[in-house]
Amino acid sequence: MFDMNMDYDEYGDDSEREERRLQRKSKRFKHSYPELAPTLAEQAAASDVAARKSGEFKPSFTGSKHERQWIMEYLGLFYEDHVITDVLRQVKGGKEATVYCCRAHPAIGVDLIAAKVYRPRMFRQLRNDAVYRQGWETIGEEGKEVRGRREKLAMQKKSSFGQTLRHTTWLANEFETLRRLYAAGADVPQPFARSENAILMEYVGDETFPAPALAAVRLEAREAQLLWKRLMDNVELMLAQGCVHGDLSAYNVLYWNGEVKIIDLPQTVDPYVNPQAFVLLGRDIGRLSQYLDRYGVRSNPGQITRELWERHVLHST
Repeated sequence: MFDMNMDYDEYGDDSEREERRLQRKSKRFKHSYPELAPTLAEQAAASDVAARKSGEFKPSFTGSKHERQWIMEYLGLFYEDHVITDVLRQVKGGKEATVYCCRAHPAIGVDLIAAKVYRPRMFRQLRNDAVYRQGWETIGEEGKEVRGRREKLAMQKKSSFGQTLRHTTWLANEFETLRRLYAAGADVPQPFARSENAILMEYVGDETFPAPALAAVRLEAREAQLLWKRLMDNVELMLAQGCVHGDLSAYNVLYWNGEVKIIDLPQTVDPYVNPQAFVLLGRDIGRLSQYLDRYGVRSNPGQITRELWERHVLHST
């Protein structure tokens, strides 16, 4: 998604040409609704009636001219497929993606959905992503794995085609990781659907306020101790599922009514194929330990990292 403070001159003033390009791209990409397929199939007739009544997609929140264009294009597709009915507000903006609070379609069974829309050309600013991409499947515009020397060379040279592959692979990795971890019982948002440039997932918070990051919450000592154990349980569960977050801290853990949700998982790595996984695991645990230390939570991140690694990686190979 466009950063509202960025310089738009890079993209030119021909908005009609850009809109046609986006339309062509969106038609090529096969949308993925693995979690919603039964629900949508059962309520297809009701959805069609609702769609005819609602008519054209007219989101309540539109943002700037350029942001409106991306909302209409990438979230309008989910409106047409009866997954959302409105975009209510922006929840979080960033260099990589913008998150919106959306009204869910009645057929989905929840009131609100979080839509994470990746901003264009984000990987021109992403540093050291090669550390994370080791062992990933490369995903093309059709949402399918692609293999071959041509694709690897394009990604190395950062050509236009290579940038597209990096983008779709990054997004697909986050969605598939959410699916696997949610099914395993981890404290992550439930994923609903994805497209070429967006992921729809469980919204944490209420209609007035989104859940704050753990870093913005004042904790009691006892509560901090319980949260530390809960977070370490999640780190261990993720490792048992072949996953290391890779960028975990108090800034990407949401806190709501005493519960936590771990977010921002596009850079997760497989400990069995990524040679940097042990270092990344230690960094994740160390960051959480450092933050909760202010509440009197005492821990040994190095020892915890070694014990988890031995238990779930070394002893399973």
